[in-house]
Amino acid sequence: MLVPMKKVTLYALKKDRDAILLNLQRDGNVMLISQGEGSYATGADDLSSKVETAKGAIKFVSAHVGKPFFLAKKTPVAYDKFLRETGEGAELSKQVDSLAEKIASLRNEASTLLAQAEHLQPWLELDVPLEELKDTDSSTLFAGYLPDTEKEKFAEELNELTAEVLALAEAPEGRAMIIFAHKSAAAGVRHILKSHEFIDMIFPKRTGLVREIIAASKKEAAKKEDLANELEAEALDVAKRRSELFLYYDQLTAKQERIKCSGEETEKTFCLQGWVRADKTDAVLKAVAEATNAYDLDFTDPEKGEVPPTVMKNDRFTAPYEAVTELYSRPRIGSLDPNTVMAPFYFIFFGMMLSDAGYGLVLTILLFAVLKIFKPQGTAGKLITVVFFGSISTVIWGALFGGWFGLEWKPLLFLPMKEPLKMLALCFVLGAMHLVSGMFMKIYLDIRRGHVWDAVFDQVSWLILFAGLFLMAYLPENPVGKYMAWAGAAIVVLTGGRDKRGIIARLIAGLLSLYNISSYVSDLLSYSRLFALGLATGVIAAVINTIAQMLIGAGPIGVAAAVVVLIGGHIFNIWINVLGSFVHTCRLQYIEFFGKFYEAGGKAFVPLAIRTKYMDVTK
Repeated sequence: MLVPMKKVTLYALKKDRDAILLNLQRDGNVMLISQGEGSYATGADDLSSKVETAKGAIKFVSAHVGKPFFLAKKTPVAYDKFLRETGEGAELSKQVDSLAEKIASLRNEASTLLAQAEHLQPWLELDVPLEELKDTDSSTLFAGYLPDTEKEKFAEELNELTAEVLALAEAPEGRAMIIFAHKSAAAGVRHILKSHEFIDMIFPKRTGLVREIIAASKKEAAKKEDLANELEAEALDVAKRRSELFLYYDQLTAKQERIKCSGEETEKTFCLQGWVRADKTDAVLKAVAEATNAYDLDFTDPEKGEVPPTVMKNDRFTAPYEAVTELYSRPRIGSLDPNTVMAPFYFIFFGMMLSDAGYGLVLTILLFAVLKIFKPQGTAGKLITVVFFGSISTVIWGALFGGWFGLEWKPLLFLPMKEPLKMLALCFVLGAMHLVSGMFMKIYLDIRRGHVWDAVFDQVSWLILFAGLFLMAYLPENPVGKYMAWAGAAIVVLTGGRDKRGIIARLIAGLLSLYNISSYVSDLLSYSRLFALGLATGVIAAVINTIAQMLIGAGPIGVAAAVVVLIGGHIFNIWINVLGSFVHTCRLQYIEFFGKFYEAGGKAFVPLAIRTKYMDVTK
């Protein structure tokens, strides 16, 4: 069900704001509306900088000891301790940031030195110190690279001028060379060099022979790399204290959330506005009263034009399926929560698509262990629970269809492979029930809004028509079905164009609306995917078993290969078909079921609360 929402407005003294926001954050029941930034938000930029520093520190530390497993349990911390910033986390964050900066700087310097040495490599045979490579009173010096394709023409043209060439080693850019030209020929040489795509060499500002500079650069780079490695070892010691970083980071982000909700203010007072569930108003009142006795707190219904966030409330079985709905879109406020009706169909369809009891048992045991050990929360936890429920359904349907790891064994119902028509009929019956459920949801929504005739003309008429067609197919001798079908069709034709002007326009629109029967047929045919995916699971599993059986006859190596094929093949089959079952079951809900009544576009309810990435705050 969709929970009714109340708008909350709070006026209080600025001196009590910290205490009030802390209590509201701990309570976690109010979604505050941003109303601008006051003086309370001063320091937000500094806080953001601290958050980024802490995030970088955690990233650096994780690079040395590994990231926490995404399903790993959070470190528990008492709420009182969580509130106290001891300064140890801040100091450690600065220390790690400085350490990371030093290591990065040293490695960059080492890389630059090695690049410099590599750059000088073609000039290794040069016997002139770099500081002497310069112009004189009577000559101009050119140093650089000449592309191989330009050598011959370059030599011919340069012979006509007063210049001497010293050719050195080859480089990717071309032949390294030094050219000494008389002052009188310098302009001509420069022109020739330019015409032959000569690339100038810029030597580093260092003294000595090139071979000496290269050796010194490599030695210096090695020293810097060694120093960086020493600091890396220090980083490993610091990484042992990363829990302090985790706590510090979560403390900062919690504080950041409070600052974002500072509200509007005057010289001595401030105002907060937001949304709260109607059944949680007493809890909010208590949280505020515990912080101060000087306040004014009002709870009002949403005004016309205001769109409160959407909150869904369901039982333990249905609640996990809220995540499936949210993957599509939240229901719009004032519409219907589809999960109560969707959940049992999702449970059934998932199991039918996977339909192997052996696979279902493996998944059930595995996911039960994940849920009990790691206790995943949020959307991830809900989706894992959905698949867990689906694995239970898989065991049931697998037993009904006699599928056990691709083997057929004592079906309680029938074998889909041998009786495909029965399987298709079952799929279509369940599909029809699913579609009709969606139509009944639309009927309920229309009646609740006072649109009774819309419910009769747009939904009940089609139900009468379909019921009549069903009776005509299964009880052809009974005329009731024919009369019902004609009655339903007549209502559709006579009312389908009721929004048009003129009798002829209404009649034409009504006749055209009968064409919608093709969309209903198309929707019904979509449920054949229940059979198709279930069949795919069984066929692939059977092929894996057949290949393994063939390998067993090939001796010890064949037996080992058969074991690999069985384990690897079935794991792959489980994975790919669990994914397929999840996606296609979602599709049946989103397209066929939701298409009949669902009104999307609801806003998420995101209250001010303690949201941590690494710590588990115990209240």
